[in-house]
Amino acid sequence: MKISIVGCGWLGLPLGKQLVAEGHKVIGSTTRQEKLEQIKGGGIQPVLFKLQPMPFGIEFNQLFNTDCLVINIPPNQKVNDATFYEEQIKYLKYLIKQFNVPRVIFISSTSFYPNTNAEVNENTAYDFDNGSKKGVVQAEKQIREVKSELMVLRCGGLMGADRIAGSRFAGKATKGAAIPVNYIHRDDVIGIISKLLEVKHWKSETLNLVCPQHSTRKEVHEAMAEKHAFEKPIWTEPTTIPHKKVSSQIAKILDYDFKYESPLGF
Repeated sequence: MKISIVGCGWLGLPLGKQLVAEGHKVIGSTTRQEKLEQIKGGGIQPVLFKLQPMPFGIEFNQLFNTDCLVINIPPNQKVNDATFYEEQIKYLKYLIKQFNVPRVIFISSTSFYPNTNAEVNENTAYDFDNGSKKGVVQAEKQIREVKSELMVLRCGGLMGADRIAGSRFAGKATKGAAIPVNYIHRDDVIGIISKLLEVKHWKSETLNLVCPQHSTRKEVHEAMAEKHAFEKPIWTEPTTIPHKKVSSQIAKILDYDFKYESPLGF
């Protein structure tokens, strides 16, 4: 199968390498000239491609001559506003329609959901007044206008490799010790996408990707502090802050065995 990945970064590059190892032909994009050789070294055909928000790059149309397009460009909230991200996805939508891409996997986020202080699932509506991220919601609205077979993957907090839960709070005061975390390991995201590509027709259009087990922030952050030898956070009141517990049916739907069922094992 020919697979294109828009965004060969922290998740996209190891995903591409895994798909190459499985025998797929993979084309992957980067916004940085200096990363082209690194991508090529992974057996991936590299393409320079930027969304500013209009498409810009070198021979990037080849990305859209594919069997499946994986879109992995999260919003850069520190640099751009929600509208910019929506415009980026809008231009991708036009290219997908222009080239009649048959299948699309869109990497989204559980920040789509509001903080209900309870469990949420794929049918839970967004609520901007209670924490839903506008960029994520609006981007999903754009990509859902494609005619392709579409799968939206709402990922929880991505962990693994150099991303260690709790490390940002080492020795610092933080709240919410008792709230459940919605994490998933990068290796499981890659494994799930690999398995999705084996399915001829997707039964769902949206799937949540989080670990089956939801430990508390305190349990996870202190376990990681001990494992990776950094200071534990300093827990302050309140122990419960606005949150949500994201349910996921991915194991049942895909018959997928998680490599990391609990974030305590990261």
